Amino acid sequence: MLFVLALLSLAAVIAIVWRYARIASLRCVCVSWMSRSRLTSDTSMSLSDSSHLPARLRSAPDMEPLLPGSDAKSSHAEWRKPFPELSMQKDFETFIYSFTWVWEDPYEDLQHFQLTETDRMLVITSAGDNALHYALAANPQAIHCVDMNPCQGHLLELKLAALSTLDYEDFFALFGHGQHPDFANLLESELAPYLSEPALSFWREHNNLFSHSFYRHGFTGWAIRVTSLVFRMRGISSHIASLLSATTVEQQKKIWMEHVKPVFQTPMLVRLLKSPIFCWYACGVPSNQRKMLLDEGTLYDYLMDTFEPVLCTYLLKSQNHFLRLCLTERYTYECCPEYLTPTGFYKLKDSASGELKAFHLHTSSIIDALRTMEDQSLTRMHLMDHLDWFSPDATEIDDEIKQVHRVLTRDGAVFWRSAAKKPWYNARFERLGFKVMALSVRRGTEVALDMVNMYASFYNATII
Repeated sequence: MLFVLALLSLAAVIAIVWRYARIASLRCVCVSWMSRSRLTSDTSMSLSDSSHLPARLRSAPDMEPLLPGSDAKSSHAEWRKPFPELSMQKDFETFIYSFTWVWEDPYEDLQHFQLTETDRMLVITSAGDNALHYALAANPQAIHCVDMNPCQGHLLELKLAALSTLDYEDFFALFGHGQHPDFANLLESELAPYLSEPALSFWREHNNLFSHSFYRHGFTGWAIRVTSLVFRMRGISSHIASLLSATTVEQQKKIWMEHVKPVFQTPMLVRLLKSPIFCWYACGVPSNQRKMLLDEGTLYDYLMDTFEPVLCTYLLKSQNHFLRLCLTERYTYECCPEYLTPTGFYKLKDSASGELKAFHLHTSSIIDALRTMEDQSLTRMHLMDHLDWFSPDATEIDDEIKQVHRVLTRDGAVFWRSAAKKPWYNARFERLGFKVMALSVRRGTEVALDMVNMYASFYNATII
């Protein structure tokens, strides 16, 4: 047992050191970009001004996306807004959420968003899954997807291009199985005309990502590998397989309680979970967010409050594709996001002039994207857990909330999730002219807030 623990500790240390070298620069990029957002406001320079862009990236910002049937050879798709190729973007060499694993449940979102075809919304791009779900469910007039990491935009562009031109079998091979033996050929023969030049260049350089499991690439791929190692070292891989094949929630709950949950109670893992270094560099939890959840309890309690209600409510076999992907590195036809089902795929593909036309991809901070928009031009915004990354003494958060207030329609709403049950920045919204309302807040392991249940609370705010 001591040998097993030593190996596991060594693997964790290696992962932490590797992530320290890679993510430390990424963290600096995020902070630098947030600071630059304030400078941008002071100098009246915005991303809508293309004069500072490289010539090959200058284009009409409102050009419509290329649709099937148009002359693909003469123009590339314009879902992507032009963005400056800043040197700091080179630090984003991979996807943060590469395995299209979005820790936000779009089914729960839609219960509160009340989207219609006239809505114009802003969301964080991440891997694009939730934005595609919103498009399928309500076909809003506009979906502005914003992410500082250009790789996330490249990934969503690839999905939009694939929806426009590939058949269902190839599409599911790419984003369901996460593996396609002929991706390089598909890229050149089918997808290239639909991609912006930065996205096409990226995928040409990384055309081997689908040769094995796509969902193991990126920083989050380390979470999958370390988790798999823990399960093997503790000898519970067979129990994980049983979790995935359980046909009743009662059977699944029994396996969790008797075989999997005790692994998280071993002294070594408890000590590891208490480490702030491990939380950031191995789990991707920034220090400000970690402090918010620790102010209300321990990280161990937080994890139990996350996983236990989910595993006691939703079947991994057929109902919860979020955790299934984490454990198996692939979706199944029976358990996958809506856009990967035949119905979702063909609806998006057959009505490309509607759902896909609504997408506008911004490679910038949220505040920079908002500054390019007109007053009262958006009806819905979803900030995810983005605000958890700020510290309470950050002035940038007030600037961002003021921009949200300016751009949101008087009958619109902004939504966010947090690792804290009552995040400190709720008071900032109230001070700056919003009425804040809790949509759901955790009560221990009593009930799952949604299929993901990763956050302690879900809020919305409307303008007073």
